[in-house]
Amino acid sequence: MKTSNLLWRTVPRKTLVISLIGVFFIGSTIGFANDIIDMGRRPSLRSILDVLLIGGFAVAFAVTGTILRKRWWKAFFPLFAVEIILMNLLGHWLADLPRPRQMGAAEIARLQSRLTLDGMAIIFAITVGYVCFVYVSITEGRRYFRVHAEMALAAEIHQVLVPAIDTKASDFDFCGSSLPSGEVGGDLIDVFQNNRGWIAYIADVSGHGVAPGVVMGMVKSAARMQLSSAEKTDALLEHLNSVLLPIKKPETFVTFAYLAWNGERLEYSTAGHPPILHYHAATREISEVACSNLPLGMFGGKPFVSGSVPFAPDDLFLLVTDGVLEVTNAEDEEFGLAGVKGVMSAHAGDPPGAILQAVLDATNRHGHAADDQSLLFVQCHLRSD
Repeated sequence: MKTSNLLWRTVPRKTLVISLIGVFFIGSTIGFANDIIDMGRRPSLRSILDVLLIGGFAVAFAVTGTILRKRWWKAFFPLFAVEIILMNLLGHWLADLPRPRQMGAAEIARLQSRLTLDGMAIIFAITVGYVCFVYVSITEGRRYFRVHAEMALAAEIHQVLVPAIDTKASDFDFCGSSLPSGEVGGDLIDVFQNNRGWIAYIADVSGHGVAPGVVMGMVKSAARMQLSSAEKTDALLEHLNSVLLPIKKPETFVTFAYLAWNGERLEYSTAGHPPILHYHAATREISEVACSNLPLGMFGGKPFVSGSVPFAPDDLFLLVTDGVLEVTNAEDEEFGLAGVKGVMSAHAGDPPGAILQAVLDATNRHGHAADDQSLLFVQCHLRSD
């Protein structure tokens, strides 16, 4: 969502109206100042129309500048041209009164009264504008600190739900990290162990911010509940899909990938997720492991396929989200799977934690990350049958 659209949706309507009233009155002071410069020779109707016109255009400048932001000039110059044309037309239709060669007592009294009125109007307009801006500052300040506190709490919850991973399970090492693009992310990494084996999985909820973070928390809860049951791992995706369908927004979906060891085989599946990368220590080659499943939360009644993958000692698997792959440089080139593979090959033999940091460093050098970045490494120390 664009920042300007977010502003109009999130800022209370009353606050927006009061801020624009403040802009109108501050801008209108130019109309009164113009009348003072002309020594009160403008017709009263023209002075009133000048004030309304300049104040109205001040509001238009504020609104279009907020909407267009860095492209403010696209509206500013056309609006400014229209304002100048309208003011010149007013000056033509309602011309200034002739300058008197001599001023009697009555003319001096009229001028003094007119300039006093202009001065009082300027003081009044500045006061109203000041009060409006103070009100908006206090109101939005309170709201900001309240939202900031809520976001800080959400960030703490996110850290609890998605901590860094550095653990072992029998003959496997796990190392993972999830870096949100904002205060709260929609990525999830997790390793679950039971008496039958373990499962390492990664998920990516579409979108950014708090809403995907909430869905991410639901995915983890549902996954842990399913994995705590006696059902097989290959039923996990069907279960998560059935849980997500009735509780998410229509445009929300979740990509998912996992590796699972049942004591005999290393099983895997991907659902709309980037392929799992498999580094073969013996040949120093990297292969891609994936299934042709749709993301979770899109359609019901669809079966999810899985498979198994052989491995050898010191083989390394990487589950990664597209926030790492889609980092772009100044030439709009993505880091991609090729960039990740290059780092894995260059740092082969290093501990998984060192390779993880090398991948993140490489993406930072490549360009700016616009999405959550999550990586989960699984290193094997035995051979599959």
